[in-house]
Parts: sequence; structure tokens; C-alpha cells
Amino acid sequence: MIRCERATVERSGRVVVEAVTLAVVPGQAAALIGRSGAGKSSLLAAAATASPLHAGDILIGGQSVRRAAEAVRRLIGYVPVRLPAWPGVRADEFLEAFAVAAGLRGKPLTAAVSKALGMAGLAGNSHAPVDTLSSGHAKRLLVARSLLHDPQVLLLDDPFGGLDPIERRDIERLIGDAHLMGRTVLAAIDAADVPSCFTQLAVLDEGRLVASGPAEPASFAAGRTWECAIVCRGAAEAAVRVLVTIVADARAVDGDTVAFTLDAAKGTLADAVAALVRAGIAVEQAGFDPPWPAQLLR
Repeated sequence: MIRCERATVERSGRVVVEAVTLAVVPGQAAALIGRSGAGKSSLLAAAATASPLHAGDILIGGQSVRRAAEAVRRLIGYVPVRLPAWPGVRADEFLEAFAVAAGLRGKPLTAAVSKALGMAGLAGNSHAPVDTLSSGHAKRLLVARSLLHDPQVLLLDDPFGGLDPIERRDIERLIGDAHLMGRTVLAAIDAADVPSCFTQLAVLDEGRLVASGPAEPASFAAGRTWECAIVCRGAAEAAVRVLVTIVADARAVDGDTVAFTLDAAKGTLADAVAALVRAGIAVEQAGFDPPWPAQLLR
């Protein structure tokens, strides 16, 4: 449903996205990660026809962003990183304007706006000026706006920015429901702790796509080591003595925690945990530290 074909974007004469080729099919939710300035927002904006593509192409549902921008806009729901300035415009007016632009009229328009206000948490405050909304309400309003015309493709730029934990959980559920319903989702994620609602992961580095695959560590393990940590209360030193035989650089961080480097070609985190359990050491917690997507950005 989303296909980037050597997509290239320039800003102020500088290439910020270079020859990116990437496909996200219906039913997939892909997270696009990378350091600040990697080109994530620029690629999404080009896919949404909000900024020009300078070379290559992006196809949405088979429609080219370069040759059929209007058709693309009917297929997508786009959430930019922040709410544009709409001084004095009320939340319901803001949504109505976009609903009309999407071709909604009469009862379908009223129903769509009402549903969107509820999603944004503004059902009882529909007259609130959009430029006075909190960051959380503003982000939720943008997400609600993107769904007004029931699009099959969602392009989300930093969908969790400014949200509290409950609001974040709601957006994670929305993304999970979207791909389960056969929608296609591509989201730029600033935090590299990627939620489980994403099925795919793509990594941008200085505008280039450097890795992509299913959102699980095994997909990115080739030739890589992972930094890990295991918590075993009061038994860190004993755990080190077990782990030094199977992992590199095992060390006690404190009395409870062991940190180590895991060679993905030689074993998994589960193997390390199993070795400790066999040695009679109780494991309270085990994981990648920092989260494995963050380690891809090093």
C-alpha cells in the first residue's frame, strides 16, 4: 500500500532523504526510527504530499505522490508533528473544515466530527480554540482529524509526542487496531523504545535507509552485539560467574544487576536467562539495555 522507490527529498538545497526504497503492505504498522535530522519527518511529509519529492517516487495504493497528489490525499490520514496555527478557530470548526475538504456532507459530516471530538477528548469542549489546547489534546485532535474520512493509510509523525501515559496507550491501541483492520501505518518515532503495536521497523541514518524488517531483535541480529541487563536480587556476583562462560564482558552493576554484551551469532538473551535458572539463580527481570531499537541507532 505504501511503496517508496528511491525517494529523495531536498531541503534548502541539501539532500535530507536519499534514494529510500521501502514497502509497507496492508495490515502492517511500520515504525521509522533514526536520530534527530535523519529524515523521518521529511519522508513522511513527502508521502503525504505536504512537501515536494525531488527524485524517485512514492506510491500510495498505487497512486503516485508526484502525478496524482489529490488521489493520494483521499487515501491517507496524515498527522504532522505539531498542530499548525489556527488562531481563534474552534476545535469543531477545525474538524469541520477538514471533513468538508474530504468530501463529507450532512449527517456523515456531523457524525464524523462528533466521533473525532470524542477521540480527541473534546466532546464536552468542542468550542475550545485550537491554539489554546494542551499538547496532548492537540496531538489527539490531529490524530482524530486524520481519521475523519476513514483512510486506509495512516502517516503519523511523532504520534506519541506530548501525550501522557494513558493517552499514549490509547494511540498505541489505535495503531494496533488499524493494522488488524487491514490499514497500512507508517509512523516516525522519536523515542527508540518502539511500542509493540508496530509490526515492522525501518532505520534511517542521515537520510539513508540502513535496515528494515519485522519489529523483533532477531531480524536485525546479523553481525551485531546487544547490550543486556539481568536483575537477580542479591545474586549479581554469582550470576556473573555463570554468565562469563557464555557472554562477553559480564559485570555486576550492583548487588542485584548484571550487565553484559551478547553476541547475537552465539546466543540469545533467553539462553543467558536459562543458564542462570539452571544454576539455581532466580531471575527477576531481563532485557536489552538500552532497548534494542535504540541500539540500532549507534
